[in-house]
Order: sequence, then structure tokens, then C-alpha cells
Amino acid sequence: MKTFTVTRKQDLLEHRLAIEDLFFDSFGQRAIGNVWDWAYIDNPNGEPVVSLYYDEGRLVGHYAIVPMPLSCGDIRKQSYISMTTMVAESHRKFGLFTQLAQENYRVAAEVGVDFVFGFPNSQSTPGFRKRLDWTLPESDYVATVDKDTLLVAAKAGGFNKAGLLGLDLNDPVIRAWRLSRPGSTYTFEQGLAFKRRQDAVDLLWWDAPEALASLPDDASVNVLVSASSGLEPNRQFDYQFGGIGLRSVFDATAINREMAISDLF
Repeated sequence: MKTFTVTRKQDLLEHRLAIEDLFFDSFGQRAIGNVWDWAYIDNPNGEPVVSLYYDEGRLVGHYAIVPMPLSCGDIRKQSYISMTTMVAESHRKFGLFTQLAQENYRVAAEVGVDFVFGFPNSQSTPGFRKRLDWTLPESDYVATVDKDTLLVAAKAGGFNKAGLLGLDLNDPVIRAWRLSRPGSTYTFEQGLAFKRRQDAVDLLWWDAPEALASLPDDASVNVLVSASSGLEPNRQFDYQFGGIGLRSVFDATAINREMAISDLF
């Protein structure tokens, strides 16, 4: 049995085939695809931190975080997003998930990571809360609203990002990377980033509430919001947000919830 943590992209590539095999065992898909390259290898924001567990030459455990720096004005956090957590079916219920994550966080703190955040699914949320001591507030959700409803909510202050940490898409390097996520085509204009879905748009990012007026008039809007947003009648599905502090405190209330900080949208 062998556990170790990789902190360099070049070293991680040596394990790509083993990661693909574990991905198939976990999710029924053979190829990890271009999204893996985008998140782990092509990411310009720093090196990944990936903890791996091998048993007799076979990769059976994988816990990873990749850089997604959140900032507010002159404040920039070395924040990472947790993604692609995997344990082979043959090795579940033995505490391997907890062991890998704790080792990952130890190394991450050593290399300067401030905090880790993510969007655990309903199956993994209990483990993140009970075993990893994540802070998990009342679940965020994706709401679908018409443009007028969105603008009313914005006028009431619901989409004011002032003083909150977020992904800075005004930074050309971060923007070019984030909007190059494979499988999606994004529009970036007039202080907005969004993805068209037939008669709807996924609202990825906005510079200020006033920019929301520039959204297409002919489309409903899918938007990630916190539990206190007041858009409960428009709720489509839960999207739990949370995290853990390493070198600095993780405060969910200090982070603006938007699709841009997720690896899914």
C-alpha cells in the first residue's frame, strides 16, 4: 500500500492512466476527458495538490484540489476547489476518503493554500461535514427566473458583490482560462459572462448588479444563489457549498456565490 501527494503537474501526468481506470470504476466513464486537462494541467493559477492511494500497484483512492483564486480588490486568496474525489468500490468504508483528504490538506497548507471550497453532492456531504470538519451552510440552489424578476432582485440588493470574494473575470489570464472550459461556449460582454442554453442562459459571472440589465431579453436566467436569496419559488435544484480553512479562515458568508467558482457550469 502506498499513499503520497503530488504537487506538480508534470508528476501528475505520470498517473493519468491510473486515474482514468479509477474514474471508470467510480463513475462508469473510461476517459477523464478534456475537463481534467483544463482543471489540472492547463490551469494557470498554480499547481494541483493530488493525494493518491495505491494498493498492490492499483490506484484505489484519489483526493484532489486545484487552484481557483478568489479575490476582492487588493485581497487575493490562494483558494483551491475540491473536485474528483474517488475511492474504488473495493476500498470503501475503511476511512480512506478521510485519510486522503487530511493528508491533502496537510500538504496544501505547507505549500501555501489559504482555504479549500467546493460543492459536494448529497452522497458526499455527510462525509465532508462529519469527517473533514467542513463548514457547510444551508444549501445554495440554482434558480430559474425571467430577466425582470432578476432585475427586481438586483435592485433590492440581492446581487451586490461589493466586499465579497469572487473569481475575477476582469483579469484576462483568469478569464481566458475559466471561459475555455471544454464542452461549453461562453459569452463575455458588458460586464457579464454567460452560457446560452436554447431559450435560457446560465449566468456565470457579473461585474456589478447594473450589468444584469444587459442579459438577453428573450431568455430565462439560471443563476446560482445562496439560501437567503428570496428566490425559493424559482428553485430548480440544490447545490451545496462549503469549505475548510487551512492557512486562513474559511467564511462562506464572505464569498459571492456564482457559477464561475464551480467546475460544473
